[in-house]
Amino acid sequence: MKIEILNADIFDGEKVIAGTTKSNYHIFAKGFSIFPGKIYEMDEVEQMRSLLSSNLGLKRENLVFQKQAHSDFIQVITNENRSFINQSDGMITNVKKLVLNVTVADCAAVLVYDVVSEAVGAFHSGWRGTAKNIVAKGVSMMSEQYGSVPKDMLAWVSPAAGADSYEVGAEVAELFPETVKRKKGEKYLLDIKQRIFEQLTELGISSSNIEISPICTITNREYHSYRRDGDLSGRMAGFIAML
Repeated sequence: MKIEILNADIFDGEKVIAGTTKSNYHIFAKGFSIFPGKIYEMDEVEQMRSLLSSNLGLKRENLVFQKQAHSDFIQVITNENRSFINQSDGMITNVKKLVLNVTVADCAAVLVYDVVSEAVGAFHSGWRGTAKNIVAKGVSMMSEQYGSVPKDMLAWVSPAAGADSYEVGAEVAELFPETVKRKKGEKYLLDIKQRIFEQLTELGISSSNIEISPICTITNREYHSYRRDGDLSGRMAGFIAML
């Protein structure tokens, strides 16, 4: 099976593979139910992960997944610990050919590459992660671990819920006063990709070094959307690795 992939153009394809799968690929944690009475078992999860690795031309053992919880916890991934990943919403590494994966369906996968120190990061930034500024914590960890400097970084923000479709309540809107607009009553529209862009530039990453996908997962059926499909939604894999 050929997986449909949207590539991140901002990275040098000879040095980095990065992008996101589309809706003909879905990946879940063990025990996730997509249809009533249907629970995905580990062998089915592994089949999909192996399929992704073969499409990327890398060994399955090179793909690293985390159990996400809308936190701002980030793990440093090495060859030694890649098989023992805990719960987190971000990963960083300087090991080549290790593929960091973020699972999304309306949330953004934020992928970062330091072209000088040669390190990458992958961060799950939904509204909770964005409110906690997970990308700032991730970039800070890359600086501590690898000597990374924001001016040397390139960043890609994956397809995610769009500003014209991402409806939130007042309790979420108040966390993003500069990037929401009132829709009706206590309903607002959130431009989460704009807020992530601002967070990246506030760190010192040049706006010219940031690529924001214009694709809205809610309105574009080539991508999974939990807001659109609820429990029938799959999950995409946002991924990045140095070659």
